[in-house]
Amino acid sequence: LSVLAQAGEGSVRDSLSALDQAIACCGVKLDAAEVRELLGVFSLEALQQVAQALTAADSRRMLDIVAELEANGRSLQHFARELARYFRNLLVVKISGVGTKLIAATPEEQQKLSGVAGGFGEEDLTRYLQLTLDLFKDLQASLQPRLHLELGLLRLVHAGKLQSIEEAIAGLSSASGGQPPRPAGGPPAAPSSSKPTRASAASVVTQDLGSAPQLSAHPIPSNGDLRSRVHAALVEAKLTHVADALEHSELTESGNDVVVTTPKMYMLYLKSLDFEATVKRVLGRMVKITIKAGEAQVAPVQAASAGTTVTDATAERALAHPEVQRFQEMFPGSQVRTVRNLKETES
Repeated sequence: LSVLAQAGEGSVRDSLSALDQAIACCGVKLDAAEVRELLGVFSLEALQQVAQALTAADSRRMLDIVAELEANGRSLQHFARELARYFRNLLVVKISGVGTKLIAATPEEQQKLSGVAGGFGEEDLTRYLQLTLDLFKDLQASLQPRLHLELGLLRLVHAGKLQSIEEAIAGLSSASGGQPPRPAGGPPAAPSSSKPTRASAASVVTQDLGSAPQLSAHPIPSNGDLRSRVHAALVEAKLTHVADALEHSELTESGNDVVVTTPKMYMLYLKSLDFEATVKRVLGRMVKITIKAGEAQVAPVQAASAGTTVTDATAERALAHPEVQRFQEMFPGSQVRTVRNLKETES
């Protein structure tokens, strides 16, 4: 009766239909094995073969199971469905224990499930359940069901060999004597104690920030307001997109807080590490930078330089250049805000 109820999957009409089929095929006395074979339901013993192969990490046995199914004319799709249900029941028994009402199985069957589940962890069973569900989904539209089932069962074997991140990190620490692995060709790692000191913590932070932008090679502007100085530093560092975003933004400073109000289209640029590092470098101290969306009432950025003075004669020569004049004719609303003498800058 449990096999017929399982075949109905919660539908009384489907269960009664399965019962009628069983009576028509097997007569008034029903045998569980015959009913399973009729309805394409697999016994616990048949499904337990997969669990045993997983315990032994036996890939060859997995291939033999698929070959036996196909040789006996069993449905590979039904097998994948029953296998997913089997791992679900193992996981439920592992969590809830024997006697749970969440599984449609007799007490004897639950004892068998509990014995098999004891050889696996909850993480393993959860991983196997997800893989079998994906396998069943793939088989629904597969033109090569045997190929997909073989691949799916082999994935189960390999998934059982995976280590958790915690175990991998612990293995690395034990292999290096409790010290982080040393890069090839680098200096030996300093001995570490069980309790990190302030100095070691600072060195870790320094290493983590190794990928942050290094802008110290560029001169820091000394004149103009903060927005102009930051803009000039961004230009010197050739961060033109970030500098352009700052031109359309408001920047206010209050103590150790710097608030930038900018349209949404520029928020991505101003949230970059380059902008944050530039602001802190210009101010020469650590500050909290807040980027918020909003319409900014901005004035043109005042020219701020790092020691290079631009004369009016230089600006006149630049504006009189034919290419500059042609550009202004093509874009009437354009403005030339800053002119730099590249020769003086290079010297």
